Amino acid sequence: MVLSVGLMPDEVLVQIMQAHSGKSETRAVAPRCRELVDTNFLIRHVRPPNGKSFVIDFEIDVHESKHLYCAKFGDPCQAVENDDLAGSVTFARWLPAYLRSKVQQEVVHSLQESDGCALWKFISKVRTHRERSSSEDSVDSTASTASVASSGAFAACGKAGHLTVCEGKSQESMENRREVIGRLSAVETDMLLSVLDHRRNSQAQKMAVAVA
Repeated sequence: MVLSVGLMPDEVLVQIMQAHSGKSETRAVAPRCRELVDTNFLIRHVRPPNGKSFVIDFEIDVHESKHLYCAKFGDPCQAVENDDLAGSVTFARWLPAYLRSKVQQEVVHSLQESDGCALWKFISKVRTHRERSSSEDSVDSTASTASVASSGAFAACGKAGHLTVCEGKSQESMENRREVIGRLSAVETDMLLSVLDHRRNSQAQKMAVAVA
């Protein structure tokens, strides 16, 4: 016996949606789903990147090296409705001169539109969190000191990364918008790497690198 969505009581569907991470996507299933999501959940609307394109520069200290990620999403010169935020990520391992035994080659992987959307949502959440933190006037100095010390500890053990984001050109400005987000927490770093790192993202497909 197959239980149809149309036969499920509203209460059952709402409970199913509560356990689903992509509630906004379920709105496209049917008009009834859209109505239930809009009525029972707070949907957070995210501003799209300027020019429907953005670039991520992310680096993380790993032992005596740096792991560098450069991800590019969207093509402002060739916008495709169903594939706006597809892109690619270039990974390189930087070593200090005294440890370089051979030339470090870059590895490039393609990323899907869902990856681009997930990363842009993540960036928006981090921005909102930073803005709220900076707008709080009554910040406990002890907590701030602990937070700084914690960030230093993360950096020392190689669990925190540094993020910079560059958006495309907007209608108001013909210049790219570059923003230094700065040091991320260990949890934020882990979330970002789950998409950027080809060893953790099963959807990433290796691309050939052109040799000059």
